[in-house]
Amino acid sequence: MKAPPGASSPSLMLVTDEAGHVLSSCGGGARVLGGAPEGRLLAELFGEEPARTLLSRADAVDVPWQPPVPEGSASAPWHLRGRALVGGGVLVQVWGPAEPSTGVPTAWERRIAPHLLDSSEDLVDQQRAFMLSVFDADPNLIFVKDRFGRFVFVNKAVGDLFSLPPDELVLQHNAQVHADEAELAAYNEVDQRVLSTRSELYLEESVSKADGTRVWFETCKRPLQGPNGELFVLGISVDITERRRMEELLNDTNQRLQLAVKAGQLGLWDWKVDEKTVYFSPTWKAQLGYENHELPNTFSSFHELLHPDDLEDVLHVVDRYVKEPSSGDRYLNEFRMRARDGSWRWIASYGLVGRNNEGQAVRVTGYHVDITERRQREHEEEALRESLRHTNERLERLGRMKDEFLANMSHELRTPLNAVLGQTEALAEGIFGPVTESQRGALRTIEESGLHLLSLINDVLDIAKGNAGRLELLLEDVAVEEVAQESLRQLREQARRKNIAVAYSSDGEVRALRADRRRLRQILLNLLSNAKKFTAEGGRIGLEVSSRDEGKAVAFCVWDTGSGIAPEDRQRIFEPFVQLDAGLARRNEGSGLGLALVRRFVELHHGELQVESELGRGSRFTVVLPVEPPVSPRSVSPSPSPSQSAEPAPAPVPAHTSAPARGTVVIADDSEVNTRHLHGYLVAHGYGVHIARDGVEAVRLCRELLPSVVLMDIQMPRLDGLEAIRSLRADAATASLPIIALTALAMPGDRERCLEAGANEYLGKPVRLREVLEMMRRFETRA
Repeated sequence: MKAPPGASSPSLMLVTDEAGHVLSSCGGGARVLGGAPEGRLLAELFGEEPARTLLSRADAVDVPWQPPVPEGSASAPWHLRGRALVGGGVLVQVWGPAEPSTGVPTAWERRIAPHLLDSSEDLVDQQRAFMLSVFDADPNLIFVKDRFGRFVFVNKAVGDLFSLPPDELVLQHNAQVHADEAELAAYNEVDQRVLSTRSELYLEESVSKADGTRVWFETCKRPLQGPNGELFVLGISVDITERRRMEELLNDTNQRLQLAVKAGQLGLWDWKVDEKTVYFSPTWKAQLGYENHELPNTFSSFHELLHPDDLEDVLHVVDRYVKEPSSGDRYLNEFRMRARDGSWRWIASYGLVGRNNEGQAVRVTGYHVDITERRQREHEEEALRESLRHTNERLERLGRMKDEFLANMSHELRTPLNAVLGQTEALAEGIFGPVTESQRGALRTIEESGLHLLSLINDVLDIAKGNAGRLELLLEDVAVEEVAQESLRQLREQARRKNIAVAYSSDGEVRALRADRRRLRQILLNLLSNAKKFTAEGGRIGLEVSSRDEGKAVAFCVWDTGSGIAPEDRQRIFEPFVQLDAGLARRNEGSGLGLALVRRFVELHHGELQVESELGRGSRFTVVLPVEPPVSPRSVSPSPSPSQSAEPAPAPVPAHTSAPARGTVVIADDSEVNTRHLHGYLVAHGYGVHIARDGVEAVRLCRELLPSVVLMDIQMPRLDGLEAIRSLRADAATASLPIIALTALAMPGDRERCLEAGANEYLGKPVRLREVLEMMRRFETRA
């Protein structure tokens, strides 16, 4: 497209639709139009007659146009020319009165797709096409930006970088093609510095591509003045990504090597086999106490410092690896070397043999490590190893016994106790029907015994956890006859079922003593239970109470006609976790802590424990307690009895209620004994209850029913409670279900494990039914 005579390249280019509305524009001449031309009509910009000529869709002749100028001023005429575009619309070129340029290609001409123009093949067009081919053939990035950060020229390499045709990049801003804000800020800052200082800058910069990869360039940016005096930024960028990668890799390798040598205090050495020279690093010499200049880099230095007993072996190993390729390329020698102070240091020498194509050794490189301290430790450890082996065997045996006990104690004792106390509480509240006063009294006895057993379990676990030294006595006046009869009453029914006769006798001289009622009852119950346990059916056990030391002490003697105890076992039976009848096939149940507790509680009362036994004839355990024990730091003032301090019994609830269902509850527990009373209790309080006997069934029911509350046991078959909770929390439908971990796991950390798995609350068995109900109602209140 030829310019009008005396005109330069177009100052402004407009693209319009068929009606003359300006769709887009480019070029610096827009200021002449009094603002951006987009959206305006050609008639508004140039007048009615020029607009009609430009829209005639024929190649128009030169249309002169005089832009508005202040009155009294003169201005050379401008020139307009229109070209029809394929598909409709017109390309309008506006030439100012500038002098013709020398044919430098303009960026906006490149942006116009060739098929939109009826271009004529003239020399200028061919020159421009040739120059663009030259730029596109260059693998480096070549681009020009204006002062607004827009690309006004790019070669093909720039387009390839952004995966766009070069024509689509022209007139796009930095921010439109660069996603990384930090990089964008750096580009803009450098561009503005080039424009403001009009100086050339060299820098290394990176470009983050759309696929996430990062490309590095070495860029030269310099100011470029256009024909109309406007300043641009010319940039030429060379891809240095691979060079940077190799530099970083080399630098990283060097740093790792330096750190490894420094951290390991490695003494490097290097032997050039062909040249018969050797090098020892300063660290190599320092390991032996020498300064670098004090020890020459010669083979004689090494040979003279070697221990005479090690010299032959060391040289043999080195010679074999150097001369025999089949031996391999790596070797290790451990030997002694004399230090500067005359001491012998143990050295570990690591060598690597470098070979030529024929397999001949040409270089051997390695490092020395001072292992003197390690050798000394090994010698000391060897001396200790035999004695520690016996200690470890004993500790492992004790550890297994303790672990087995702790793992089973909580679940095995709390699970049945939970059923006992739960059924008792449900009966007392009238869940299963009206209760008479005599029945209520029996229920109180059961509850009292269950609570005592719970207290006993807690004490046993305290001892098992090593807290026995902090036990305290709650001293009060205890009636001897009452505590004896109470202990016997709890045992008689068990003895009757085993066909064992129970005898009792008392001289009646001591009516009361100062003691911890619960601990004293625990002493008698443990001794009586042991007597019953080790007495065969048809045998006899008994409790005898008598005065000692003229009434200053009282003796409780528990006897039996059982199997008796061998003399060598009479001290072992008082050790925690010891059971004479142990193993998986043992005939008698028990934790192995009963007698250990008895001895501990007797000591706390400042009493005495005596044992007499004969194999096959039975045993006698006698506990002698002072009526008034001396004041001890471990004794505290009396406290109310359990019956006085217990919470008031809840009001009875009718056996059948017509109240509407409060919600749905899923109870996950494999023990029918434990779920029976809880099921009846919750049904009586208006809940719909569903039972799951394992974790898999619990998860299935929860997903089907979406219950109001889930009561989750932890030890269950197929899928344990912790995994069941995690499965529910992982499902969006059940993730927010209120879950209460109701379990016999009551050891340290069990509560935290349950909550970490996703349980909302934790209750350790045995638990009061009222407590479960109150916790469920708190969840309802939150909902």
